[in-house]
Amino acid sequence: MKALKAFLSVVLLSVTAFLSSAQSTRVDSVSFDVRLQDDGSAFVTEVWSMYAGSEGTEMYQPHYYLRQGDVEMDIAGLAVSDETGRQFVSEGKGWDTNRSRRAKEGRCGLVPVNDGYEICWGLGATGQREYTVTYTLTGLVKAYDDCDGFNYTFLAPGQGVPPRSFSLRIVKAMEPLTDENTGIWGFGSHSDLFFQDGEIRARSTEAFRSSNYLTLVVQFDKGLFEPAVTAGGSFDAVLDKAREGSEYKEDKAGWRDFLPMLMFALFFLGSLLLSVVGVLYSVISRKRLRRKLLGGSEKDVEWFRGTPVGGDLKKASNILSLISDKDNNQNLISAYITRLFYKGAFELVPDAKGNLQLKVNEFPESSQASDKDDLSLEYRIYGFFKSAAGDDSILQKKELRKWASRNGKSIYGWQKDVPDGSTLKTLDAGEVRQVYGLKKFLKDFTLIPDRGVVEVALWNDYLTFASLYGIADQVYKDFKKVCPEYFELSRTMRQFQSGTDFAPVVIWDYIGDASRYFNNAGAGYAGRHMGSSRHSTPWTGGGGTMSWGGGGGSFGGGFGGGVR
Repeated sequence: MKALKAFLSVVLLSVTAFLSSAQSTRVDSVSFDVRLQDDGSAFVTEVWSMYAGSEGTEMYQPHYYLRQGDVEMDIAGLAVSDETGRQFVSEGKGWDTNRSRRAKEGRCGLVPVNDGYEICWGLGATGQREYTVTYTLTGLVKAYDDCDGFNYTFLAPGQGVPPRSFSLRIVKAMEPLTDENTGIWGFGSHSDLFFQDGEIRARSTEAFRSSNYLTLVVQFDKGLFEPAVTAGGSFDAVLDKAREGSEYKEDKAGWRDFLPMLMFALFFLGSLLLSVVGVLYSVISRKRLRRKLLGGSEKDVEWFRGTPVGGDLKKASNILSLISDKDNNQNLISAYITRLFYKGAFELVPDAKGNLQLKVNEFPESSQASDKDDLSLEYRIYGFFKSAAGDDSILQKKELRKWASRNGKSIYGWQKDVPDGSTLKTLDAGEVRQVYGLKKFLKDFTLIPDRGVVEVALWNDYLTFASLYGIADQVYKDFKKVCPEYFELSRTMRQFQSGTDFAPVVIWDYIGDASRYFNNAGAGYAGRHMGSSRHSTPWTGGGGTMSWGGGGGSFGGGFGGGVR
């Protein structure tokens, strides 16, 4: 009897061991931790918690289509470890898939395929396993004309063993990612996508199927990154491509809401012809009024050698905007920064290595009655610099860019105070001709035989207004060429020189970068919050439930993945 019991115990243990070894592979969960770098690259950590069955020899995940046209991404620094802490041997981009399970155990590598790679690692022993996969994605965040961003598939469809759940977080060190500066869209499943604690988060709400995938489109305000890879064009085209075939739908009214609109349309069609005539009349009237103010075309304006409109940069900028019918805020910011240099608000000082850096000096606040007046707008720009520089009063460009990206609301408030309520009909022709007369004078500067005596204060105004016109760099070069004495007479311009030809480059770079950072941050805030918010709904990039379909045009992904 005892012998029978012992025999049955051995049989039971053998059957249990056999069933355990025959258990199929399953992926319980996979997590993605994506840490974004300033240059747009990302350090990615994937953790795969799974049961490794006896079938197959390796795990693989496709990251195809990393090279599209002139835009190239890459995967570097692949490393894999398991639940014991064992570090796998990396074979680089020479992974051989045609080997036994034993030969692949404790090893990992890349297979170049389809303009990308397959990330591979050996399964090793059967049983409950946890593999940690790390690598760097170069060029994830790309520069577009209007913003920065990416469309990337982190988990491809066609997984042989779909994960039962997934989680994802995207972070940037020292830079909270919120609906103030970031738009997010997800594709491939009905998972949750949201902002939390300055991070982008995503998590599954149900088990993945083989048809599911994880594609994210993320849009960042300019200034958060300095991408090493430039894609060019508008990011809207990327987003439009991704939303094709998706469940992201622009908020639209129901059919009942269109009944009044249909009735109104009948009236509208009847008045369309009158509207077109009205528009044409307005265009013609505006053109005539513009010519009247200028005294002809812009090239017919006579030179003006004084300081236009008493040096009021706000008024001059409004004149330029109304006559050209273009926003001039970025040039206005440049002009204020230039004038602040002349007033001593900023100076260049060397660091420990002798490199020039910007110091923000103490500067008295304007006593004007309104914070919307010219000098008050200037002081508010100074305040932006002061805040960005911090306690040491030394301003790095990186600090300036980050400050702007976090303070779009304040900059937008400044931009709102620039318009002074004037119209083409209320402009003074004499003031218009002063503003455009100086612009013509500065453009023709090297052609003018009699430029007059160098009056330092006046010529300081010349360079300030050159910034307002967007031609400061050329005017500076013209001054250097034909009036070198100006740089000896002007205290500020001597400081511009600072004993090196590189000093003016540093200064104009600061002025150009700061005006661009500020203007983009303000415009970005306006685009998100003033009637065209992209972050209030899933359609506009505020997160929510991902779309089952869509996500076309992405980098990464492909088809397949799992055990083979």
